[in-house]
Order: sequence, then structure tokens, then C-alpha cells
Amino acid sequence: MPYLSRAEIEQIGLRVVNAYWKLGPQDSDMSRRICPEILAQKLLGLTVEYRTLSRNGSILGMTAFENVGVRVYENNTPGYYFLDGHTILIEASLAGEGANPGRRNFTLMHETCHQIFRMLFPTEYVPPAQYRKVYCYAAAMYGHQSMPVNWEEWRVNTLAAAILIPKELLIEQMHAAGLGENLRLLNKIFAPKEYEKFAAVAEAMGVSKSALAIRMKQLHLLDRDDLKDPYALVRVVCDEE
Repeated sequence: MPYLSRAEIEQIGLRVVNAYWKLGPQDSDMSRRICPEILAQKLLGLTVEYRTLSRNGSILGMTAFENVGVRVYENNTPGYYFLDGHTILIEASLAGEGANPGRRNFTLMHETCHQIFRMLFPTEYVPPAQYRKVYCYAAAMYGHQSMPVNWEEWRVNTLAAAILIPKELLIEQMHAAGLGENLRLLNKIFAPKEYEKFAAVAEAMGVSKSALAIRMKQLHLLDRDDLKDPYALVRVVCDEE
């Protein structure tokens, strides 16, 4: 796989988003958000299926570039599903009642981006025979902010965010929610009105709050992120004697 900078990945994302908009409006709710299922199926010609991928929910998504059997579960009974190189498997519980739609959307876009890179770099991206044939997205990877050891997964997550949350659409939604083009402080305790507007943007774009906060920081649209720790502003840490 060739080296790709963040800027180059952003350009790939922009090309995909522009192609997606050319599909035309799918329905009124999806007219101003990126629907990964529509993108995967109608733009890229992929198949999306929902199965139970693990007993403990540790695997969120799978895809492969060739025919290969993978373990799935039906009523807790193990079986096999045969991927054909153009199919994405998503953990069924992500589409269940009460599930987080943002988590499902990011998982689906993550697996779709593996396929996008394979389409763009067919020779370089397909691994040698001795390496893995199935690309799995694990629950432990979701929302991970620190620099990953696996650069392939970094590339895929970066492209997934660029497609799901394109900058122009994000700024448009921020304006619609009353945030303007910059959020100084994301904190549900000390800036509750701004937090509610931020949450409205996340819901409108079909993404999780954590994914949106990470993306806004990357695009320099968010100055301080206290999403995970709203009391960080007032916490006093004593120096050790």
C-alpha cells in the first residue's frame, strides 16, 4: 500500500462524497447526510448483510477481497458465511432496537473504506497470501483516538471519517444548529446549550458524538473537547511531595 498523507486521504474522501451526491436524493431524511449503506450498495455495488459475528459482540464488521468462509452465529450456534469479495458483514445487534446508529454507520463505512482502497489500489492493497484475508473491525478499535500501531487501520478510519463527516457538510450543519463555524468548548456541564447544539449536529449527520468530536478537532472546528470528562475544567490535581 502506498504512503498516503491525511491530505491525500481527504481528497479521496471528497471524490467519494461528490460521487455520492450525484446519485441524487434518496429520501428527505438522507438528503443532507451520508448514508453508508446507500453509498456501499448503490455507488460501489457492494452487498451489505447483517449477522451475529461473535458471541461476545467483540467483532463489529467484516469484509474480504476474495471467496473465504468466516464464522458467524445463529441463535448462539456457530456456522459459516462465505464472503464473495464484494460483501460487507455487519454485527446484527448494531441494527437492533436501542442500538447506536452512529456506531453502525461508522462500522459500515470502515469496512466500505477497505473496499474503496482495494478498488483504488488493486495491486498494492491486496495482501500476500501468507497474510490475513478477512478484514475485521473490532469493538476495541471504535472511537480510538491515539496514534494506532496499525497504519492500515489508521488510513481506513481517516477515510471513513472524511466520507461520513465531510467538512463542508459539517460546517453547514453547525450553522443550522446555531454553532457557527467554531465551537470553543464542548462540555455538557459548563456549556450545556452548546452541547445540545453539538448533539443535534451528531444526530443530523448520523454519527456518534465521539466520532464528531474527533473529526471537529482534526478540522480545527473545536478548541477544547471535554466530552469524556466534563469536570476536567475544575479538577485540581495535587503535586506529589
